[in-house]
Amino acid sequence: MKRETVLITVCIAAVLAVAAGVGIYYLVQDKAEENEMVSTDTESIAVLELPSADPLMVGKWQNAENPQWYKVYYDDPDDDDDSYFWGKEWDEADEVLEEDLMYHGNGWFRWRKENNLLTELHTMDANDLPIAKMWSVKHLTARAANDSMIVTNTERRAQCYHFAKVLP
Repeated sequence: MKRETVLITVCIAAVLAVAAGVGIYYLVQDKAEENEMVSTDTESIAVLELPSADPLMVGKWQNAENPQWYKVYYDDPDDDDDSYFWGKEWDEADEVLEEDLMYHGNGWFRWRKENNLLTELHTMDANDLPIAKMWSVKHLTARAANDSMIVTNTERRAQCYHFAKVLP
C-alpha cells in the first residue's frame, strides 16, 4: 500500500509541476504582448501600412474619341484584396448615367496598376464573378490642366484609347 501512495503522490506532483510550467509560460507570453502594445496614453503614433493607389490614375477620366464614356479610378481598397482598388465606368451614349450604377455592381471594377500593366476586374449586379480586362498603359501624365492617359488592350493592340482627366 505504501508503494501505491508514493506512486500517486509522484504522479500528482508531476501533473502540478507541468500545470505550473504551462501557467507561467502563458503569463510570460501575455506580459510580453502587453509590452509590445502601444498605449493610448502615450504620444506614440501607430502607423498602418495601407496600400496606396497610383495617384496619377486616381480621378475621373473622359474618353477623347467618345466624350460620353467615363472611367473613375478611386483609391478605396477592396475589402477582400487590398492590392486592388475600386473604380467604375459608364457610357452615356448607351443611355447609362453614373447615377444608374448599383454600388459595386454593373459598371464597377476592381483595379490595380503594376508598372505599365493595368488590370481591371469588372463586376456584375447578379454575382461577383469578375471579368478581367488587361490594359497596357502607354502614356500617363499629370500636368496642371492637361492630365492624359493612353491605354491599349493587351490582347487586341488595335484597341487604343485616349483619356483626359476631368477636373472636379
